[in-house]
Amino acid sequence: MKCFIVLFGVTLLWRSAVSQQCQTPLGRTSNCISLYQCPSLVAVFEQNPLPYELVAFLRQSQCGFAGNVPKVCCGPLPNQQTATTTQRSQVTPRPQFNGQADPVSSEDSAPYPRKQCGIDTNGDRIYGGVDTELDEFPWMALLGYQPRDSSKPLTYQCGGVLINRRYVMSAAHCVVGEIENVVGKLTSARLGEYDIKNNQDCLNGVCAEPVQEIAVMSAHPHPGYSDKNTNRRDDISLIRLARRATLTYYIQPICLVDTSLRIEPGTDVFVAGWGKTLSGKSSQVKQKLNLPVFSKHECVAKYRDLGADITDKQLCAGGNFAEDACRGDSGGPLMRRTPSGQWEAVAVVSFGYGCGRDGWPGIYTAVQGYIDWIQNTLRSTNV
Repeated sequence: MKCFIVLFGVTLLWRSAVSQQCQTPLGRTSNCISLYQCPSLVAVFEQNPLPYELVAFLRQSQCGFAGNVPKVCCGPLPNQQTATTTQRSQVTPRPQFNGQADPVSSEDSAPYPRKQCGIDTNGDRIYGGVDTELDEFPWMALLGYQPRDSSKPLTYQCGGVLINRRYVMSAAHCVVGEIENVVGKLTSARLGEYDIKNNQDCLNGVCAEPVQEIAVMSAHPHPGYSDKNTNRRDDISLIRLARRATLTYYIQPICLVDTSLRIEPGTDVFVAGWGKTLSGKSSQVKQKLNLPVFSKHECVAKYRDLGADITDKQLCAGGNFAEDACRGDSGGPLMRRTPSGQWEAVAVVSFGYGCGRDGWPGIYTAVQGYIDWIQNTLRSTNV
């Protein structure tokens, strides 16, 4: 059954077997046969958990199906793949931008191509959420901050999403203002994370690849943002990484929302992150929560009573008791899945009135209102 999880339930694309002959990932000519007729690959499943190297090799070996049974290009495993599972370093890396960065590339000047983004390889706080799958929402980023006391470890206080291989989108209040004094300097973005407490992330016998901890080269908050604005107008930012992320099964960019989309009240959207739960503790595992878009008219009236004038470029979502996204997930995405199955970043987590208060939605910076700014910023900073 485990082999179906790896080869059938998880794999998105596979090579069609045009003939019985095929080429293994090691370049050898072999035959495309049932997995169960290939002793070398069946033996892989004796390992528990499965190292990510072997999962990748199995996917590369697949050449079709015989009914529901996966077919593989049968051949030996590479020697290095029989090693034990690689463990993540026990010491949290501290990448610092040292002036060296990947050279300028045209691919950094725009969001990731629409046909290739938002592909979910699975099919402040997150209140009332549930754990995600190991490979769910692979665009999620954790932002690392170095306290002024350099002897203290990095802390992760905000979230974001990868929008191309070089840039993470987050909230402006995650890169400028009070956070610099209270938390520290933004120094890194962690990609491919699932369980922040474990050296290696494994679930149901499958292990993910190591996280990528990439130094931040520069941060670009929207020029209209100010900590002094009660309504956190223009609370959006772009973060340029010192090097491009290596895209893997567990690290992928998300699409930006279609500018022609009308987001009506009641529309299903999702938030995700590692923030606090109802128990008052930070979740060590990435969580998700389904929320409805809240009536903008009612939302504006509610927050006006608190002295915050919600703008046309902000979106309201949630409002159900004990279900909300708050401080620990600031900068993270509000997402929707399109009819075609791709995921879009609809908004950025900004602020709220408490956490999980019944009838009080959270406030999000609507990405639709900033597409031109995002595109112009990507072009102007990539020179």
